[in-house]
Amino acid sequence: MFDNIIGNAPTINRLRTAVANPSHAYIFVGEKGMGKLALAKSFAQALQCETNSACGSCLSCRTIKSGNNPDILYVAATKTKTIGVDDIRNQIILPMSEKPFRNRYKIFVVDQPPTPQAQNALLKTIEEPADFGIFLFLAETTRAFLPTVLSRCVTLKLQPLTDAEIIQTLPKVKANAAVLTIAGGNPSRAKDLLESPDFDNMFNLAKLTADKSDKMGVVELFDLYSKFDKWKEKENIQTLLDLLYLCCSENLRQSQNPTKELTKLDAIFAAKKALQYNGNFQMTIETMLLKMR
Repeated sequence: MFDNIIGNAPTINRLRTAVANPSHAYIFVGEKGMGKLALAKSFAQALQCETNSACGSCLSCRTIKSGNNPDILYVAATKTKTIGVDDIRNQIILPMSEKPFRNRYKIFVVDQPPTPQAQNALLKTIEEPADFGIFLFLAETTRAFLPTVLSRCVTLKLQPLTDAEIIQTLPKVKANAAVLTIAGGNPSRAKDLLESPDFDNMFNLAKLTADKSDKMGVVELFDLYSKFDKWKEKENIQTLLDLLYLCCSENLRQSQNPTKELTKLDAIFAAKKALQYNGNFQMTIETMLLKMR
């Protein structure tokens, strides 16, 4: 049971115990790429398994592995990017009016927090669930849930994996300390970085900026900005700034002038925050580079 899941042992042990007597609603919380869906699927398999062990060989386990189990339903948005009232009615409330086809439970895996209106539509079903109904919500944060819904769910927060666990998942990452650090315990992010054809170029730009920005003239500095502009896409620029922060942190450890390096780190942190809140890209990066100079 849960043999394919690495890390988060306390959460897995809690779910193992819950298989015999599960709650009717769970929220799996963790950033994108932390394995929420894999963990929810494993839990669903254990719940439906004829031996309560996710044996892999019973009919229920085999249909789950093939994606054809009729009593595990994946709820997703259909008309907009967010799960709405119609989605709740059509994909949860209506199916809940019928008993499971052949399994012990009817399990609903909800891949994102529904809208507040949709949560209100679901509230009565969660408050007075059928004996066979179990809800597995996936979310990056609990803030998207109404307090009335949150209070009726068991919240399970996934923790970042340790370096050893990341290496167990991706042995090749052991040779790339920068990937391991930037991934921050997120196995999917580590995999994406490791496989990215652009990672080395981004690291080289970060290293150049960390080492040379304070020695550049203004013209050279704005030349440097043009290199940053190539990585303007939101996820890329955050990765580049993380690498830049890493390089400057390494320089700080070796520096005889820590104030200068701390100023650089402050400038990078401010730029990351500004871009997270959709600040103007050019103004943010140029300001950062000028402060680093």
